[in-house]
Amino acid sequence: MTAKKPEKQKKCWRGRPSPDGLSRKHEDTVRLCIVTQETLPVDKLVRFCVAPDGLLVPDLAHKLPGRGIWVSADKDVIETACRKNLFTKAARRKTVCPENMDELIKKLFVRRLQSLLGVAKKAGLVTAGFEKVAEALRKGQVFCLIEAVDAAEDGREKLRRLCAGIDISVVRILTADQAAEALGTGVCVHAALKSGGISDLFVAEARRFAAYCKTELC
Repeated sequence: MTAKKPEKQKKCWRGRPSPDGLSRKHEDTVRLCIVTQETLPVDKLVRFCVAPDGLLVPDLAHKLPGRGIWVSADKDVIETACRKNLFTKAARRKTVCPENMDELIKKLFVRRLQSLLGVAKKAGLVTAGFEKVAEALRKGQVFCLIEAVDAAEDGREKLRRLCAGIDISVVRILTADQAAEALGTGVCVHAALKSGGISDLFVAEARRFAAYCKTELC
């Protein structure tokens, strides 16, 4: 009697897929900062790649090919890396820091947050508009409250009162125009995210941006 061949085990994919294509292999992945020499989680660092011409390129989504160079998500630390030519030492080749590095990184962070917000909208996780957001808060359907940095104080206070006693994240980092551009609306002063993988990623990236700018998230 022929013995049965052992069944092949199904592949088990670790981690969770990211809607925007960002690799999320392991949430506890760590890298060494070339300036502070601290080993930190990747969500507290900024990855850089070196272009063929030697120009340093910030890679916020960790998708560009080549060996990455990691620096703490802190504009002063990144400035130190440029000033002391630490990127060249880490890359073992001549590198060039863009003169407008700080402005470039801030623009890339804004674009990344806009992209994640757009993906969240397509996934049906976004509620926009003061009244709709207020209703979602009353129903306990909000994971993250998004306020435009140029939102009026009275509107913010009214929504904050509805958040009292509720464990939700509050993000105040995009302008009303930037949020509106991401969502394809005429104006977006207040928005809310329901719970979901892309919402987690949006909040994590907002925190990284706030840490880079040395500012409060809300």
